[in-house]
Amino acid sequence: MSDEIFQEVACPNCRNPLDVRQGHGKHITCDACGSEFLLRGHLCPNCSAYSNAEQSICGQCGMALTRICGKCRTPNWAGDEYCVQCGSPMDILDILKRQYTHSTAERLTDQMAEARRLKEIEELASERRMAELMAIEEQRQIELRRRLAQQKQQERTLLVLVFGAIALFLVVLVIYALISG
Repeated sequence: MSDEIFQEVACPNCRNPLDVRQGHGKHITCDACGSEFLLRGHLCPNCSAYSNAEQSICGQCGMALTRICGKCRTPNWAGDEYCVQCGSPMDILDILKRQYTHSTAERLTDQMAEARRLKEIEELASERRMAELMAIEEQRQIELRRRLAQQKQQERTLLVLVFGAIALFLVVLVIYALISG
């Protein structure tokens, strides 16, 4: 971390600049008023800008402020030398060494096994979606057949009524012709 690049943080009591380069989780004392503060944030390892503990990316330069422990998967500040959870070294060389402990053939075999596993999961999900769609289509077809049968029944009823009305009209017409005749 460069000493000449430094963003000042003001003391909340007297507004005097504080030296926050002392590190995370430590008490910082204001030289002007003597107030003590607990540093809850971090300094960016790239530009030395002070950032809150909740931030994972530096707001000034965009560099990552956290790293994931390769052993226990715990997020750590980018400047930590050891994991806060398991104590494993956070050196980039150790991370790379852990990543490449397997031979290329073993890594490829692991990747191919993972690809097969993902493909099987996707195939099962696809089959499940297809079965759901087929069930929906079957229900739609059943409802369509029911509505067609209902429509045919209504048409038959209407046809019987029309023929009945015509027959009644003809009977009335024949009776009228016989009576008037």
